Amino acid sequence: MGRVAIVSSMVILAAVISSITSYQVKPANYAKLIDKQKKFDEAFEKEFYVEHTKYVETGEQSERLQEMFEHIRQKPDMFRMEMDNHPLPYLTAECTACRALVTTYLTYRRVLGWDRDRIALQAASTCETLNILTPPNCLKIVNKNIDILLYIIDNRPSLTAQTICGIIFQSGTCVLEDPAFLNWSINVQPGGRPITASKTSPNRGASDLKIIHITDVHYDPHYRTGYNAVCGEPCCCREGQGIPANPADGAGEWGDYRDCDSPWKAVEDAVRAAARQHPDAAYVYYTGDIIDHGVWETTVAGNIVSMTRTYQLFRDVFGSKPVYNVLGNHENNPTNVFAPSYITQSEFSAKWLYDFSADQWSTWLPTASQQTIRQGGFYTVLVRPGFRIIGMNNNDAYTFNWWILYDPAYLQAQLQWVHDTLLQAEAAGEKVHILAHIPIGAGTSYRTWARQYRRILDRFWDVITAHFHGHTHADEFNVFYSLANPQHAISAGFNGGGTVPFSNYNPNYVVYYVNPQTYDVTDFESWYFSLTEANQNPNRNPIWMQLYSFSRDFQLSNVSPASLDGLVRRFASNPAELRRYWEFKVKRGDPFIAAGCDGDCLLNHLCQIVTNEANDDTKCNALAAIFRNLDDELFNEEHKG
Repeated sequence: MGRVAIVSSMVILAAVISSITSYQVKPANYAKLIDKQKKFDEAFEKEFYVEHTKYVETGEQSERLQEMFEHIRQKPDMFRMEMDNHPLPYLTAECTACRALVTTYLTYRRVLGWDRDRIALQAASTCETLNILTPPNCLKIVNKNIDILLYIIDNRPSLTAQTICGIIFQSGTCVLEDPAFLNWSINVQPGGRPITASKTSPNRGASDLKIIHITDVHYDPHYRTGYNAVCGEPCCCREGQGIPANPADGAGEWGDYRDCDSPWKAVEDAVRAAARQHPDAAYVYYTGDIIDHGVWETTVAGNIVSMTRTYQLFRDVFGSKPVYNVLGNHENNPTNVFAPSYITQSEFSAKWLYDFSADQWSTWLPTASQQTIRQGGFYTVLVRPGFRIIGMNNNDAYTFNWWILYDPAYLQAQLQWVHDTLLQAEAAGEKVHILAHIPIGAGTSYRTWARQYRRILDRFWDVITAHFHGHTHADEFNVFYSLANPQHAISAGFNGGGTVPFSNYNPNYVVYYVNPQTYDVTDFESWYFSLTEANQNPNRNPIWMQLYSFSRDFQLSNVSPASLDGLVRRFASNPAELRRYWEFKVKRGDPFIAAGCDGDCLLNHLCQIVTNEANDDTKCNALAAIFRNLDDELFNEEHKG
């Protein structure tokens, strides 16, 4: 989604964004286009402030202001997309909007001295004008975020629109230039095994451990079968949105491909299906996002009810089997905002969430983990001799966490703890799985944070054996390359997809096979059901099927970083095989398959696999050079058509 104002559109953008992550390959003349766009944005920003000020004074929008609002109005399907997947023209318009609207509202606050209520009402009006939410819900979402934003703005008088937009977008004309946001770092101890080649790992074996990965259930207690699934808001199928005149627009029994979250029966069915079909699994990973996308009306009390019910389901279904959880960006209230631990004001602090999580997770975690969970929602646990898990709360590095704008260096503390924990694991001869909700290095990971994490990974590439993510709802993987030696693939990240259909997906979960000596992932498979078929048979449970077995379907001996790097290069020279991966990634969701994915679309998905840091296009450019020079009939036909 897009449309960014300091306390309205920006809030909505951050709050509901959540679907498929991809990557936007830049054209050859990108630098020239950016230079031209910079001049446009500077002129637009100044003119917008003048026209908007006239509107505030007179109560009437000029024809020119209406044109400018139309230029920055949300584009179709923005609510469905993670920002990484917005086409470049969308991103360009969004950056223009951010600069213009943030500058205008900063001026209202800092120069004209507008008070909180006046800014709230005007911001809600902007939200309404841009058709982001209904008028009542615009005001709700603004009121949920405005006090945090004004606190940050008032206490950071040097914070500019360029920096704010540079944090959120990290691309185009919204480039982060402020040294305070670029130059902080953590201490990385020298040592470790030198990186001399891409990392290899064993093949799948009969004694491998099995780990179930469930993520992003997005339970919506307001979901109602038959209610409006095309409501025009970021989240539909909800009580209060009414029953549509056309029954085809009504929410399905087991969920809906449209912008809807999961009814409880679907959450319960997914968890029970995973347990039933894989009773021999040793562990369960849950990588966050229990809470729904109705971000304008979430409450602490409501979030606690939904999370308590979900964690109890895990206990009931998996019994004594350990479930290792991390927090999603939706768990806090307001969504996305995770304040530094030294911010103690109750209306800003996430302490309630950390204390609640520490209590709930105590079922599966030792007492020693309590301190860091209560401090910041992260932990480590020795699962068995030689095998450790680190559960990160990397939502603090999500570019829609407003507190990055207040103090970017507060992110150092958790990263330094990760480094120090890995140092101890190395000394003890342990191997480590990293659990984190936001895919590490994705375009919505704060750039400086991602760079510092890459330094950690370079140092401990031989200790960290895999990463496990959620957030995007896509069944995908990432390959991490050495910062110092970019030709070497040193780690892999596996995304569990999501049991929620939001938006256009079929529900799924993933099962990993893990070598019991090295703790490398040797293979993985995905299980899903067709939402179309399930909703056509509402009176019986969905039929879960295997979507793929990765090594079998892509003819790999293992899924080591070296092997996956080879597969990525195969994808670059074989669009038909890349298309197959894309079908698995979108879990054969009927709307995705119907819409298709042309050559440019496939290339974007290919580049997403190898992008470890915002604006680092090195790997993408190398693959794009191969992909674009293909003579493959399929690729050529797509471009002809």
